[in-house]
Amino acid sequence: MDRLDHVDAAIQFLDALGIERAAFVGNSMGGQTSLRLATEHPERISHLVTMGPPVGRMPSRFGAGDGPSEGLKVLIEAYRDASPENMRRLVEIMCYDKACFATPELCDARSQAALARPEHLANYVAGLPQGAPLPRWVDPALLPGITVPTLLIHGRDDRVVSFESSLFLLANIPDSRLVLLNRCGHWAMIEHAEEFNRLVIDFVRGNPGDE
Repeated sequence: MDRLDHVDAAIQFLDALGIERAAFVGNSMGGQTSLRLATEHPERISHLVTMGPPVGRMPSRFGAGDGPSEGLKVLIEAYRDASPENMRRLVEIMCYDKACFATPELCDARSQAALARPEHLANYVAGLPQGAPLPRWVDPALLPGITVPTLLIHGRDDRVVSFESSLFLLANIPDSRLVLLNRCGHWAMIEHAEEFNRLVIDFVRGNPGDE
């Protein structure tokens, strides 16, 4: 097993708990993992919910053409130097409402948590040339084969992963629907927690799929 393969880890987790199928809800990198799982292990997933997932090798019309997005560049710099100031920049670029969510307390807490695991920070940075933290991406050609009910949630103001990625997913996943939220950055489940929870609960209850 590839130690960086998040899909393998998810399958092992299901097996350890004796869960045959589950609804997968993933933000950003977790959304990419969930997309891969839906294409590679369709028998293990009942519902797919993503929030701001990168898609990888998709045609880009709106995204920056010089490599990683503005938000990803800030994220990488925060891993290289997890100071409170860099964590403040990271939290600010993740959300729309900076006054509410990018508090000094949160930024300091994230900095302290990151600096407590220097080996994790070093491992992330060292792995970047090899594609870490996502050495494997979903194959866009397999997206039309996803048959489970799919809910795509994305912030219109996402500066980490453009909402273009969810538009691409909407166009390629047959049983999908998209909720695009104004005044929302990369953390839809945090910035609009009440609405997000309601959307996911209603979606799972109202779309039994093939179970």
